[in-house]
This record gives sequence, structure tokens and C-alpha cells, in this order.
Amino acid sequence: MLVVIGDLVADLIVLGGARLERGTDNPAEVRLTRGGSAANVAVAAAARHPVRFIGRVGDDTLARALVGELEAAGVDVRVQREGRTGSIVVLVDAVGERTMITDRGAAAELDAIEPDWLHGADWVHLPLYGFTTPLSRTAVTDAATRAAARGARLSVDLSSVAALRELGADSLRSLLADLRPDVVFANEDESRTAAELGVVPGGVYVVKRGAMPVLVAAEGGVVEVPVEPVEDVLDSTGAGDAFAAGYIAAALAGADARESARAGNELATRALRRPGAL
Repeated sequence: MLVVIGDLVADLIVLGGARLERGTDNPAEVRLTRGGSAANVAVAAAARHPVRFIGRVGDDTLARALVGELEAAGVDVRVQREGRTGSIVVLVDAVGERTMITDRGAAAELDAIEPDWLHGADWVHLPLYGFTTPLSRTAVTDAATRAAARGARLSVDLSSVAALRELGADSLRSLLADLRPDVVFANEDESRTAAELGVVPGGVYVVKRGAMPVLVAAEGGVVEVPVEPVEDVLDSTGAGDAFAAGYIAAALAGADARESARAGNELATRALRRPGAL
């Protein structure tokens, strides 16, 4: 089973909202969708491999709707419930690029994870957001360490330039040294920021570069995996999460790193052609 630990929040997607005129109306298409990097990965992978999502949501109506959506997608959901469910405003420009205004709410306060929630895990995926607050960092690190001790593979997504800068070089280096993830995912900006911090992940290091080929560094070499051109990009929200889901599902089925990256590309392409995450 793939276990994904992290955020389940509401995304308010604003298409055409990247250029705002202050003090007046700004017409746009607005959609409320399920969000959170970990939840996105769980849903995108659910059709390909058994998936469990672990996180923390508020004890509110919004949380019940979001949990219900994950369950309807075939995800086994285990959540702590307290406080207020998080929300993110996502401003999407004309070429699908996003600017996010983030309130993680209860997701930022994930507490110690029940040991049986990790039962059956053969892969644990961890977006970096889960390490940006002390309580959540301890909970996620402890859970991942327990799962790895039982033979589960680990992956970490560097997730966000802002999250990398918030953690800083020492914390990021310590995190990767402690967890020793089998795979680390990053986009080009995140990879550049990690390098500026003096951090070069070990294991398999997968760098997504938009329309440019994905770089896969493994076993002392680097290979390029071509990306299918996408002319009609609507929204890049969740595309990186879809890539991670496709990659992990393929790897769990026995694919090598290059084949797994190709599977990730295929799933990410679908995400680019729809508003919100898969």
C-alpha cells in the first residue's frame, strides 16, 4: 500500500485572477476544489495502487466534504479532526502558472500518528509541507522512520521554494540525512533553491522542468525523459503531484526510474488540461 502523509485542504481556484485591479471588481472564473499536495497524490494514484491518506483536518463541514471526496476516489482515509480545515487561494494566470495564498489550518498541526495507520505500507510519500511546523515534523518523521524500518520505501517532494527557505539548509540537510528517502522529487525552481542551500539529495533525484525533459539522477548518472508538449495548458495545479503519483505507482509495479518518470509525465499531462488537481 502507498501511504501519503500530509495536507487535505480546500483550493479556491481563480482562473484569470493573476492580474488584479485594486479597489474594484475583477471578473474571473472561480472554482472550489479539493487540494493539498498529499491528498492530490493519493487521489491521482488510487486507480493504480491501493492508497491510504493520513492527515489532520478541522472538525467542520468542509472537512467532511473533503474526506468524503477522497473516499469516493477509492482512498483509505485516516485523519485527526480538530480546529479549522485549511484553505488555499490559487490565482492562475493566462499560461496556467499559479500564485498561492496559503492557510494550512489544522493540517499544519498534525500530531503523533497511530501506529496501525501505517500497517501494510510498502511506500510512504511525504510532501515537504509536513515538515515546516515542529509538531507535524516530529509526527511525520517518526511515522516515516517506523515504516522504513519495516521495509517501506520513502519519497520526499521538495514541494515549494518558500517551504525550502523556511526550513533552511541545516534543517533540510538533517531531514534528508535522517530519512534517507529512496526518491526525491523537485521542480526546477525547487532544485535550484536546494542547490543554493548547498543540499543535493541522494538516492534517485527527479527534477521536473515544465516542457523540458525530466532529469533523473540515479546511480551516479543522469538521464533525460522527454515530456509530451501540451498546447492547451489550463491550470498547472496538482501537475507535480500527479507526476509523483504516476511515478510511484509505476515503481511499485516494478518499473525502473526512467520508466517511472515516463508514467509520471503521462499523468501530469492530464492534470495540465483541467482546473484544479486530478
